[in-house]
Formats: sequence, C-alpha cells, structure tokens
Amino acid sequence: MGHPKILHDTKGNISSEEKAIRVDAREELFKQQPLINITPPDWMSASARSEWNRIVPTLKKDYPLSEADYGSLVAYCLAFARMKTAEAEIRKSGTFITCENGVKKANPAVRVQSQAMSDLKKQATSLGMTLESRSKLALNKVKNDEPEDPFKELMNS
Repeated sequence: MGHPKILHDTKGNISSEEKAIRVDAREELFKQQPLINITPPDWMSASARSEWNRIVPTLKKDYPLSEADYGSLVAYCLAFARMKTAEAEIRKSGTFITCENGVKKANPAVRVQSQAMSDLKKQATSLGMTLESRSKLALNKVKNDEPEDPFKELMNS
C-alpha cells in the first residue's frame, strides 16, 4: 500500500522550508485522537473481522487513523464481508436462477454484491486505500511543489 505522497519526501530537491511544512502537516494529522480500539467489534462476522485484522495494522502504521475513522473502518469491513458472502452465493447458485414458474432471472446476490462493491470503494477511498485517492494526494503535492517564478512579479507589473 502506498504512502500519501504529500506527507513524505519525494525524489528531487525540496527546500528546508518545504520539509518543515511537510513535517508540520504530518504531525498535525497525527495529533488527532488516535485510533485506540484496534480490535474489531464483537458483532462483526468472521469474514469482516478477518478483513479488519488484515487491513487495520497496515493502515495504522502508514496513515494517521483517528477515532473519527472507526465508523469508516467498520463500514469497509462489513462491505467486504457482504461482497464475499454474495460471491459465494453466486458461485453456488449461478448468476441467473430459475424461478418456480420456470422463468430465469438474475440472482439477487448479484445486486447485493454490486452494492457491496460500491460501498467498499466509497469507504476505501475515504480511508485513502485506493489508487485514485492516493493519486489525488500526489497530484495536490505536485501542484504545491511548482517552483515560484522570480520573474512572474516583474512580468505582471
């Protein structure tokens, strides 16, 4: 899993001032009430707990997780478990099922799986776990790293 580029030194030359700004930004993010409860809720399914135990240590190490992120972590793990359960049902019964009257229709588990995947992506994005969310951080960093043109002021005068 990648690190948010905005918080880490990148290749190339950056000024001491920029380094200090990055250190301050990282410290500010980690000043939030840290995520203390890193155990999954008791009521979670085994599959959701397994995903929690897989992802939380990595997130906690690499990202400034706070108590405010707890709900997003729970939602992410529940969506993951729902997606996994729906996939098992689809494998068992197929993408289409035959009703009692002989009519074929889409397996309802396909819709459940699709919604779970959507929920999973939303939570993963909010937690900075997707390539898209990490790319946005990197893009913002590049925008902020553009060197100032010493002649810009002269040209605008």
